[in-house]
Amino acid sequence: MQYLCLSLLCTVLSAAPTDEKALFSAGTVTVGELTLPYRLLAPAEIDPDQRYPLVLFLHGAGERGSDNEKQLAYLPTLLGRSPLREKFPCFLLAPQCPKGRNWDGAPLDGVIAALERVVREHPVDLSRIYLTGLSMGGFGSWKLGSTHADWFAAAVPICGGGEKNRVHRLLDLPLWVFHGADDSVVPAERSRSLVETLGHWGGKPRYDELSGVGHNSWTPAYQEDRAIGWLFEQRRDPARAGGLTALTGPASPLKGGQKIVFFGDSITEAAVRPGGYIHLLDAAISDESATLIGAGISGHKVPDLQARLDRDVLAHDPDVVFIYIGINDVWHSKSGMGTPKEEYESGLRDLISRIEAKGAKVILATPTVIGEKRENELDPMLEEFAAISRRVAKETGVHLCDLRTASRSYLRILNPRDEAKGILTTDGVHLNPTGNRFLADQAAFAIFELLR
Repeated sequence: MQYLCLSLLCTVLSAAPTDEKALFSAGTVTVGELTLPYRLLAPAEIDPDQRYPLVLFLHGAGERGSDNEKQLAYLPTLLGRSPLREKFPCFLLAPQCPKGRNWDGAPLDGVIAALERVVREHPVDLSRIYLTGLSMGGFGSWKLGSTHADWFAAAVPICGGGEKNRVHRLLDLPLWVFHGADDSVVPAERSRSLVETLGHWGGKPRYDELSGVGHNSWTPAYQEDRAIGWLFEQRRDPARAGGLTALTGPASPLKGGQKIVFFGDSITEAAVRPGGYIHLLDAAISDESATLIGAGISGHKVPDLQARLDRDVLAHDPDVVFIYIGINDVWHSKSGMGTPKEEYESGLRDLISRIEAKGAKVILATPTVIGEKRENELDPMLEEFAAISRRVAKETGVHLCDLRTASRSYLRILNPRDEAKGILTTDGVHLNPTGNRFLADQAAFAIFELLR
């Protein structure tokens, strides 16, 4: 990573006074072989009838370690002091990255585990979860935000950077990006290029490149009239749709009236009705850009799709086929009518081969959920079938839309009460309005990534 050198170059941050540290409860999470320490600030007073914002703060390279204290410098200390603590009552989660590591891999998995614990155990307002970080934590904010934008109401990455090929996943997430114009540690171009890329695809991030400021741009950024006040004004919009913005924005890859067929089971059959995921996509896309066709039939499995491929898909002479199947192949196993794994895999490969032989491109989606709890009866089998879909996509070179990973990720944070249904589905399988918006957005991202 480009920011590995920051441990030697970052300004050493002043620690919070000992009495202020006591405001932050200490905890750890273990992910694999890594134990990640964190500190949590709670509101000074908690009303049992209220829920409170949560700020996730990722520190810079100079605060790495295992003392579970260094990461309290700057924003945690600011929000723990009067008058800000009284003006902005919130939870603030400050994990600490080990020495020699970055906010990536296991440390970032630890951050997610800590966030999951906090939203499960404390009265967090799920519409007001905020992400911010400085320097190495700015890189981490770009990465975590682009991977899990659904969780957050807004993000403030400071003097960081990220991957241009993932930044479109942040479209429609409110962003305020800060960078010092004279930063000699992480050049301002690292933030500027990401902001420009977002703008190119239709995003509207705020960007302050601070004249005369070096690497410590977090000092002017973390002011009440800048990042702090702005963050607490933001709420997560359930209708936010970055995928649709990318697909229909000023640089949309949809050109020439492509035909896109969605091929699947009852979830896809219902998706053409008002509010369904195909209907939402169709409403956002102009008729001149693309024609969307639903080809779903209730109860169908992979062998059923093979039998009707010619009639329901290839007869339309499609440019793109979105295959979303696998739920019934697993679910019907409870009555002895499921699809054997070998038949499921060979069937997917047959579908892909026949579609590509007609000159169309394929997006292969993994199955989503059968139950929304953290642990559900058919999860092990669903994971096996999702793994088959991922392997088939990789080996055949078709585009993967990993709905299984995306839906489980969404539920991990946004289903803290461990409900069996009602978050994305009506019954643990079939989509409710939120689930249809979610799937429309994931499908839009997949089409965008395939065609751009």
